[in-house]
Amino acid sequence: MRISVIGAGGWGTAIAELLGKKGFEVLLWVHGEETLKAFENFKENTFYLKGIKIEHIERFTKDISDAIDFGEILVLAVPAQKLRNVIQKSGCNKEKLVLNLAKGIEMKSFKRMSQVIMEEWHIPKENIFTLSGPNFSFEIASEMPAATVIGGTDENILKELQNILSTNYFRVYYSLDLPGVELGGSLKNVYAIACGVSDGLGFGDSSKASLIIRSLAELVRLGVVLGGRRETFFGLSGSGDLIATAFSRRSRNRRAGEEIGRKMTKEEVEKETREVIEGIYTLKSVYDLDASLAIELPIIFSLYRIVYEKAEPGRELLSLMQRPFKEEKFLSFE
Repeated sequence: MRISVIGAGGWGTAIAELLGKKGFEVLLWVHGEETLKAFENFKENTFYLKGIKIEHIERFTKDISDAIDFGEILVLAVPAQKLRNVIQKSGCNKEKLVLNLAKGIEMKSFKRMSQVIMEEWHIPKENIFTLSGPNFSFEIASEMPAATVIGGTDENILKELQNILSTNYFRVYYSLDLPGVELGGSLKNVYAIACGVSDGLGFGDSSKASLIIRSLAELVRLGVVLGGRRETFFGLSGSGDLIATAFSRRSRNRRAGEEIGRKMTKEEVEKETREVIEGIYTLKSVYDLDASLAIELPIIFSLYRIVYEKAEPGRELLSLMQRPFKEEKFLSFE
């Protein structure tokens, strides 16, 4: 089977190498000339996976049309806010299977990535899938054990993709709740930034644990209104990904929040990193949607004021402690 991976960041490279190790014929589409030279000269993605040898990817290309034509399965590893622009550059056969790796909600359109793909390529919904979970590219590339989930609507194809991606260190589950899987992976980035702000302010583990669990409650409320199933958000793509991203030193969203908590601006943080901080854009998307949601999102509101309006981080986070008292009624599956 031929598989094209479109996007040579850390996660795209890690998945391409995993598939190559399993014996699939893999082509990796590389956007930047420097990254392409790093693969060719050093067998390494020196920008995003430094120290990990890349030896099982058969071909590299800078031609997006070549990549789309080559694969029977197309794995899209392009940042959410750039996905539409990248896939607009070439058409796609409606029979191909598309697996999205991006975690985000498109600004202005407020669409999930599967909706963007359907809109641009006119591929049936049954052929579009999203992978999401507590997965950091360096750890998966280093063959550290982890689990993930693929969301889609066709159970037979989901099981096929489960077999294609699973290894003895990467355990893949599947879910028939595609919106929930996409939303869990996208929304947790926002709350990971909030947890990073807590770190940057020097708050302790009690503060962070409290913030994580209240973030999960807010994420579930929001995710259900946006079309996901409640139970999905308690799984790998919701709570699992939130916990990993909120604590990990590898998380660029948590790290961005930490720097903002130390009084850096959003613009300064973005200038410092080569990687896209998806949570910053998803935060703006959700905030702009607020008028139509009619639910309470206190963490989102406070974080928006910190990130986009330069409100004082400590004052905003502590304001969450002044909200009206209430009974804890965590969300059931009913």
